[in-house]
Amino acid sequence: TKLEPMQQSSNYSAGNSNDQDQIQMIQNSNEEQLYTTIEDAHRSQHQYDEWNPDVIAYLRAVIPMSPFVSYLCYKMQLMALPYLGLQMLSIPLALKLRDQSGWIRWPSAFIIVALLGGIKTSSIQLYFENDNVAIKGMFYAFTALWECSNAVYIFGGRDLMDRFGINNYQRALFAALCPAQIKFTAQGFSRDRWVRRLLHIGGYLSTFVVLRLVLRYVAETIEMYAVLEAEAIVICVSCLVHVWNVPPLLYQMFMIGYRVQVIYQYGSIYLSTSSGPNGAVLLALSFVTCFTILLEGEGEPSCPFH
Repeated sequence: TKLEPMQQSSNYSAGNSNDQDQIQMIQNSNEEQLYTTIEDAHRSQHQYDEWNPDVIAYLRAVIPMSPFVSYLCYKMQLMALPYLGLQMLSIPLALKLRDQSGWIRWPSAFIIVALLGGIKTSSIQLYFENDNVAIKGMFYAFTALWECSNAVYIFGGRDLMDRFGINNYQRALFAALCPAQIKFTAQGFSRDRWVRRLLHIGGYLSTFVVLRLVLRYVAETIEMYAVLEAEAIVICVSCLVHVWNVPPLLYQMFMIGYRVQVIYQYGSIYLSTSSGPNGAVLLALSFVTCFTILLEGEGEPSCPFH
């Protein structure tokens, strides 16, 4: 009779232990299910991580760039080899240095930009002697945009590269082939979006041509008012800069259906604030354009609307 309470106590302890084991098993099962759910959500959110460019994708990326690269090689001759080599290595270098501090990444980016700019400027001085200023300006602007689009990843580090989905060397080399920034997305780029972008860029370039034809008939009146003349020049330039969106547009055309979105360099910069980066670009291009593309006559400046 004295042993019965002890047996009951022992049975109660054993039952309590079994209950705790069952509770622990349920908790572990819930944690595993929660972990699986989080992993599934993470995988669903970053579907672009599952796609990497193949040989066909690389070939489709090279085709739209071949006319520009061919002209670059023709004009720069042997200097095109180190120039293109640095361009192709810039984004892989950014991937290598993405976790380094800004004290390492920023000087590295400035060195890359300085080397590319030095090679390009030297080639222009050597091989562009017989070309007019307009050709030099267009060539310089196109290559500068390509250089900055690649070097910005070195400045931005992991945060920027993760935002654009560049997480391996296959994608880094693929992104370096584009003259603008590209973003790896979860879905393929649709043809309808490309057509809308084509109409957008074509509309601006057509507007520039129409303005050139119309403004020359009222050039004398516009010249009488400095504000109107400056505003007309800015409107023309804001339309003209879309010519540098043509190479990325061709690149995106060959990437229709792929999980790649091209980030165009220029939009409606006339509507942007002058304090922003587009305002600075617009100001610089205004000077370049007014004294290159829009000049007429034999070396003497004239009104850009004549």
